[in-house]
Amino acid sequence: MTWLDNSRILAIFAVVFLHVAAIVVTGTEIGSLYWWAGNLYDSALRWCVPVFVMISGALLLNPAKAEDIKTFYAKRASRIVAPLVFWSLVYLAWNALKTSMAGNQFAPISLLRGLASGKPHYHMWFLYMIVVLYLFTPFFRMITRSATRAEIGTITFLSFAIAALNSVVTALYPSGPSLFANWFLAYIPYFFLGYLITITDVRAPRAMLWTTLVLTIAATAAGCRLLAHYRSLDAGLYFYNYLSITVIPMSISVMVLLKEWNKPFISSEAARTLSRLTLGVYLIHPIIFETLSDFVVKPCDYQPALAVPLLTITVYASSLAVAWAIAKTPWMNRTI
Repeated sequence: MTWLDNSRILAIFAVVFLHVAAIVVTGTEIGSLYWWAGNLYDSALRWCVPVFVMISGALLLNPAKAEDIKTFYAKRASRIVAPLVFWSLVYLAWNALKTSMAGNQFAPISLLRGLASGKPHYHMWFLYMIVVLYLFTPFFRMITRSATRAEIGTITFLSFAIAALNSVVTALYPSGPSLFANWFLAYIPYFFLGYLITITDVRAPRAMLWTTLVLTIAATAAGCRLLAHYRSLDAGLYFYNYLSITVIPMSISVMVLLKEWNKPFISSEAARTLSRLTLGVYLIHPIIFETLSDFVVKPCDYQPALAVPLLTITVYASSLAVAWAIAKTPWMNRTI
């Protein structure tokens, strides 16, 4: 499906863009022109992770796939275990190196704590979450095999309602880090929704989808600013949550729009190549971005409206080149 390749390519570029813009949001004065540039970029890209989860649901929940549980687990393990283990170790070493270079005392317990919490680095949480989601996928596939489309829609709606409510409660009453094994629960609705969008001939007016996208981006940016002003930036970041009241409709509208666009980038072969390198770009890009930020230029050193997209393109292109090189290297290619 060409549109799923397109979705992967755009989503990974959005992830890199989001991480670059986030530095401006957290590192500049709230309400300043620099801050607003970062806030608008970040708000416009919050759909990236939900789209990745919906892509997984679209591909893995198809009940027509004749796989027993053992075969399913073996396939997923061959794809995800090596990257998870290898890059967890890489980022533990990377964080230890950065700590030492900053002149701070190296504390091995902090690295172990990051590993145990599913965050050896800030972006690695997604792999830890998706692994647990994969564990339950064969049982979710039993639901798609036996339930009607309306029943799957009901499950999706109810799980969205619970997950969205949980995100509000968590934002109002933060209780510290949670066990990473529970993270997948919040993403089950996106997982099922990806499958539903794939099998449903959605006929929503394009103008309505674009209007929803624009309004939810504006509401995310404005909501973040208001809460940051009246409470704190941490409170305002609720609107960046992938299950906030604005990001859910934003993500749905983006996924439906992507499904309607079924033409490949440049060519089908190029789209497949870029799509296959998505995981590699995701895993590699923080090292390249942090190296550039520490030794060359930070996104808030110059006008972020221009600096953020330029730095994003640089980080994405560099990560893509490294991922391509790794993919061509025997044994190493299994890590991406």
